[in-house]
Amino acid sequence: MNEHNTFHVATSDGQAALPFYFRLTSLVRLPAKRGKGVLNQATLYHDDAELQVNWTSAFVDSRLKRGCYVALRGTRRGKDGGLDVDRLERIDKPLAALNPFQTVPKTWFSDRDAIQRAIQLWERLDRPLQHLFNAVMWDGGRFLRFLTGPATTADYPWIPGQNLRHTVQVAERAIGLAKGTPRTSVPIVIAAAFFHDAGKADDFRIADRGYVLSERGEWIGHQHTILEWLAVARAQVIVPERTYIQLIHALIAFRGSAANQRSLEAMILSTANRLDEEARSQRITSAVRHN
Repeated sequence: MNEHNTFHVATSDGQAALPFYFRLTSLVRLPAKRGKGVLNQATLYHDDAELQVNWTSAFVDSRLKRGCYVALRGTRRGKDGGLDVDRLERIDKPLAALNPFQTVPKTWFSDRDAIQRAIQLWERLDRPLQHLFNAVMWDGGRFLRFLTGPATTADYPWIPGQNLRHTVQVAERAIGLAKGTPRTSVPIVIAAAFFHDAGKADDFRIADRGYVLSERGEWIGHQHTILEWLAVARAQVIVPERTYIQLIHALIAFRGSAANQRSLEAMILSTANRLDEEARSQRITSAVRHN
């Protein structure tokens, strides 16, 4: 656990280190004793600590929603051994230092190998790109759809998370292809891999027989959706102009012809994406034949 991202709470055995920030995964509100105020019971998740916390409040805090980021305020051990807090504070402003993949509960995504690989990939981004990714994915609902959604409408509905698996595999292939090319920016390559299909978070919806295109997916498409999200996110964080231009170029140019792929990052992303799509197509064909 990174000491710069933790705080300590007193326990009967001394001090316990806890992360500064958690993802709120569930929240129950009940009448407090004698009907005065609200008794709040929440479950919080971080890879380093999964907590159940309690606090009372005069009113319902409608800003606290499932999936949002929160910080603990006024932490202490309760009489029953649980953790009491004065309140949970919703964190609305995207933070650069928080690795979002460390706040993915197992109920959201059971493939922990893919999550661990995503954690390591995110750590290889430089700070401005980490901040940009977090700004794009700060909304818990959007991040959940990014994690659990399909890569195509051909994905089987009983295997959620194919888009994230594809993202991780493309990033890892791209890193391998970037070796031996010293002029290539590995952080740009990884960020472009993370973002190249991120817009698919809003491209699909679940229907009776699997995944179908949403209205946004049908009329706009993920290639343009991600550019919208990045433009909004850039207004919230500081990203050097050259870094931003390199990233946007890679996202636009990697889908075009070889003549238009002027950067090495765009060409590497294009090759890595094609290789993984071919491998996925072979897996789907094999699964259909065996069923």
